[in-house]
Amino acid sequence: MTTIDKVIIKEQYHNYSTALEDMTNQGVKHLGWLNSGIELPKRYRFTKVYSNYRGTMCLYCDVIHRVSYSVDMGD
Repeated sequence: MTTIDKVIIKEQYHNYSTALEDMTNQGVKHLGWLNSGIELPKRYRFTKVYSNYRGTMCLYCDVIHRVSYSVDMGD
């Protein structure tokens, strides 16, 4: 039997750097910034991991495939 270790997402991260560091420590590959033109893999299911107060900077992660990306919409 094969098991997949899923990425664990905490209830709340205090800032973007802490969230990204936690994802990296769990072996998640950061694909880059969506607004810089990266293409997301099709059929992956991303979950919001972090969002600042205004929702202008976000980090998303696919817990099964261990990839993440960021979005910065500016302030």
